[in-house]
Amino acid sequence: MLAVVCWFLVWGGMYTGLYNVREMTSNDPMSLFQGVRAFFPLLALYICIVWIFLTRIKWPTISNPVGLFFYYGLIGLLVSFLSPFMGTSLFWAGLFMAPILLTWIIISNEDSLRVLRKLMVINYIVAGFIAFSLIPQALGRGLGGGQSSYYDLPMGLGFVTKNGVGRFVLILVLISFIRIMFLQTLRRYVWIIPFIPAMYILLQTQSRTSLLGFVVAAVFVILIMDLRWEFVMIGPAVAYLVYLAGYKWRAQANVTQLFGLTGREMTWIEAIARIKESPFFGWGFHADRLLLNFQHIHNSYIHAMIHSGIIGTVVFIAALISIWRVIIRKEFFLKVREASGDEKIYLIDSLLLIGVLTSRSFFESTAAFYGVDLLFLILAVAYVFKWAEINVFNKKETDKDVSVS
Repeated sequence: MLAVVCWFLVWGGMYTGLYNVREMTSNDPMSLFQGVRAFFPLLALYICIVWIFLTRIKWPTISNPVGLFFYYGLIGLLVSFLSPFMGTSLFWAGLFMAPILLTWIIISNEDSLRVLRKLMVINYIVAGFIAFSLIPQALGRGLGGGQSSYYDLPMGLGFVTKNGVGRFVLILVLISFIRIMFLQTLRRYVWIIPFIPAMYILLQTQSRTSLLGFVVAAVFVILIMDLRWEFVMIGPAVAYLVYLAGYKWRAQANVTQLFGLTGREMTWIEAIARIKESPFFGWGFHADRLLLNFQHIHNSYIHAMIHSGIIGTVVFIAALISIWRVIIRKEFFLKVREASGDEKIYLIDSLLLIGVLTSRSFFESTAAFYGVDLLFLILAVAYVFKWAEINVFNKKETDKDVSVS
């Protein structure tokens, strides 16, 4: 129960920050709420630290990807003490560390897979809430029509870019589709309700990073499901939808426009110039916004480098490589077929999310800072690794002991 409360606190800091703290006024309840909830993840972090000391859980190690993400964050946290914007950098470093440390605590305890599934459900509820709240805006704009880069969030929470919206609805499309395909009861058809509007909004955003993730997820589904009759429809349908939303609508049938970086390359050049001034340790968390006139880098690896330099980026990349090493070397696309029930459903969820969010990392700053992508990715990574630890690593050791005896 405490893990669930802490995860809600971690989500509580989303779409707010120190800028809302500065705007707090005693006669405006909403501004007070926005400012106070900016510190919710820090409260979760404090609870996690106390939790570790009271229960004597071992601190994270580099033996698994969650531990590597922790040490990437720790390097950025230490560098933040040297940042010219120390207070702001430490604030964002603390926000980043909260979900990482909580995930570490969960996988260090028994029954971790069940708890991880509970937190994943919270993620899905948030994605569903955001997606359904945006339906009126999406319908108003229509398919293939004029595009706006921003969508208004409900309850005065601000706005989110079309790539951010695309990420939410893509996740909803994937988890709905997986349940429609793999649940064995009539309950599977209930998932058509979120699937249809989520797919509509995904096409309406015309987000190229989300369409890329859509293709990656489709390939993963084929690898997991092996040859099935559904591919006669799924393959051509995915290809047509990507062609329609990405090439015809977004790029206006112009290949150059389809693959253009929309100004990202200019931000990358500016970021690299600042990285050269502090190549080994970077500038601390939130340095992209503080040093680049609040521009967003849109690349996880450059983002990691401006936060924690070459040293931190090596650890960050090692975290991603370590989970892919498990997936590839342990033949996870075959192993997942051996699972059953909820374990199988959430394992497929996790594999698809890792694929989608990793593909986004080249054009968005996935998991390099405190943000929505981090909250989805860290649970998916933890679930795959922990399942492998229980059902692959330990099983092989048991089989070896039996054969020796």
